[in-house]
Amino acid sequence: MIPGFDMRDAGLLLALQRGLPLDPRPFARLAQELGLTEAVVLERTASFMRDGLVRRFGAVFDARSLGYDSTLCAVDVPEADVEHVAAQLHPHPGITHCYQRSGAPALWFTMTAAAAEFARAIATAARLTAPYELLNLPTRRTFKIGVILDVRRSAGSGPAVATGTSRMTDRRASERVYSEQDRAVVRLLQEDLPLVAEPFAEAAGALQRAPGELLATLNEWQQQGILRRVALVPYHRELGFAVNGMCVWKVDPQRLEAAGRRIAAAPEVTHCYERALDPRFPFNLFAMLHAESLPVAEAARARLATAAGLSGGRMLLSIREFKKTSPRFFMEETLKTET
Repeated sequence: MIPGFDMRDAGLLLALQRGLPLDPRPFARLAQELGLTEAVVLERTASFMRDGLVRRFGAVFDARSLGYDSTLCAVDVPEADVEHVAAQLHPHPGITHCYQRSGAPALWFTMTAAAAEFARAIATAARLTAPYELLNLPTRRTFKIGVILDVRRSAGSGPAVATGTSRMTDRRASERVYSEQDRAVVRLLQEDLPLVAEPFAEAAGALQRAPGELLATLNEWQQQGILRRVALVPYHRELGFAVNGMCVWKVDPQRLEAAGRRIAAAPEVTHCYERALDPRFPFNLFAMLHAESLPVAEAARARLATAAGLSGGRMLLSIREFKKTSPRFFMEETLKTET
C-alpha cells in the first residue's frame, strides 16, 4: 500500500479513476456509494493531486469519435542520439507520449491529430526524426483501453491492476460535425475540473450553459462512446507500478481476434491492440502491462502468452519517459507546427 494510505483511500482512488458520476453533486453521490461523506471525498481527492499521485482530473474523450486519428510510432535511434531526437519531438503538440524502450527500436511515441491533418503530422514527425527512419504502426482494432490502477494489496501479493471496460472496435474517425458550443465543452473539460461540490455547475457557468443541459450532453456523449469518463488520470510509478512493459506477438490473422480478447481479459493489461504489421517490426498484437517489479512483469507476460496460446514475441520495457500528456482536442489554432 502507498505510505499513508488505507483501504478507504485505495478504494476511493480506484473509484475516481473509474469515473465520476455525471450528477449535479457527483462527489456526494460517490461518497454515498463508498460509505463516506462528501467533505471527505473532496478533501482526499485534493490530497491525491497535491501528493502528485495523479496528473489530471478531467474528461477522457475518445479521439476517433471527435474526428482525430492516432498512431504509435517508433524510431531505431542509437543510444547516443536518443535524447537529441526525443528533444526534437517533445515540442510537437500532437505527440502525447514519448519513451525510450529496451531493445530496438529504442524510441517510441504516440501521435494524435485531426484526421484531415494527420498525414501532415506524420510527415512532420518523420522530418524531426531524420535521418532515422520512422516506423508507423496504426491501430487496426482495439481490444482494451484504459489505465485504471488498483493499489490495494492482498496478503503477500503485489498491487492488482483493474482496467476499464474491455471493448473491441475498429471504428474509423467520426464524421460527426461538432458545433462550436460542443467544441467549447471539450476544450474546457479536457483541462482540470475544479474540486468543488458542484463541478459541472461551475463548468456550465464558464460555458454560459445551464448545468442540466451540460449534464444531458455529457450523458449522451458517454452513451455514444464520445466521452469515456470524467476521472482522475494516475501516474503509474507513483502508485507503485514501477514496470511498464509493451508486449508484442506475431499472430496469424485467423487467430488474432481470439488471442486479443484473451490477452485483453487479463487484469494486468491496460491496453491491447491489433496494429499494422510492418516487416521492420513484425508484430501485430500489442499489449501494455503494468507491474510492481520486473519478475512480476515477466511472470505476467509468460502467463498471458500461455493462456492465449502464443509463442515468441517480446517485451519492451520503458527505460526513460520523455513526455507524457493527454491529447488536446479542438485546439488547432494553437497546435500548428512549423512546416
